[in-house]
Amino acid sequence: MPVDISFPQSLEFLPYAMLGLLAMAEGPLATLMGGAATSSGLMLPLPVFLSVVLGNLTADMGWYSLGRFSRLEWIARLGLRLGIDPKRIEQMKMGIQKYAPRMLFLAKLTVGFPIPTLVATGLSRVPVRRWVGMLVLGELIKSAALVFVGYLYARAIQQASDGVQVVLWITTAIVVISAMIWFKTRKKK
Repeated sequence: MPVDISFPQSLEFLPYAMLGLLAMAEGPLATLMGGAATSSGLMLPLPVFLSVVLGNLTADMGWYSLGRFSRLEWIARLGLRLGIDPKRIEQMKMGIQKYAPRMLFLAKLTVGFPIPTLVATGLSRVPVRRWVGMLVLGELIKSAALVFVGYLYARAIQQASDGVQVVLWITTAIVVISAMIWFKTRKKK
């Protein structure tokens, strides 16, 4: 009996994996695109949501690791050259230690602030267990909102496109009928 190897079924996860990788590189844009793909029926909502959340959180852990494996002493030396007081750097480190969960939650709800906040959290050596819950919560909220917005925008564009198409068909019909009447009346004269 021949073995049936079905490649399309075995690769159904591939678009979601690619979306997750894209979310690692450019989170908000990929999340909006995932919502649009959901709206058009190309992808399913729950796997889209999970892939963008996992992609974004993976990237976030990379930014935290960049700070974690860097050396605060290098920044302190650079700060001295730039005229930054080492006491100020230590105060900032203590503030980050104290407020890291709140800072990361609020930064996650913005565009552009999570990366420096994660690097600073890593530089300050804040343990992951202290802030990861708030980061995940912020990511869940942000991703849900962006997938929903992408879905709604794509749906609105499709409705507008359908409306324009109807108007163009009606306009074409009016032009063709008018041309036929004009040529018919002109021919009689």
